[in-house]
Amino acid sequence: MGATRDRDVGSSRNLDLSFDAPIGPETVVARNEEPVLVEVDRTVVMMSVDQGMYFGLEGAGPRIWALLEHPRTVRQLCDALIGEFEVDAEACRLETCNFLEELKRAQLIRVL
Repeated sequence: MGATRDRDVGSSRNLDLSFDAPIGPETVVARNEEPVLVEVDRTVVMMSVDQGMYFGLEGAGPRIWALLEHPRTVRQLCDALIGEFEVDAEACRLETCNFLEELKRAQLIRVL
């Protein structure tokens, strides 16, 4: 489960460093409509015209993106992922929350 882009996801450059509550099991998230995307060999490649950046989703990332077509809680995402991937509930929750935090920092999803 990962997102890659043309610069380091953890970089503090151009990030809003104001306090945001961390994403947790009951957080409702939805994808932003702006990125243009294409699927290439089980990888989703997205281009954010607003940011002038591209992003790649691999592993469970494309499935999470597909599930976010409609707003969902992290718990709902994990319930779906546990049924499709070999992962325990706690690991799924931690990895999914971390992944969603990356997407939020990249302004690819929004918290509702």
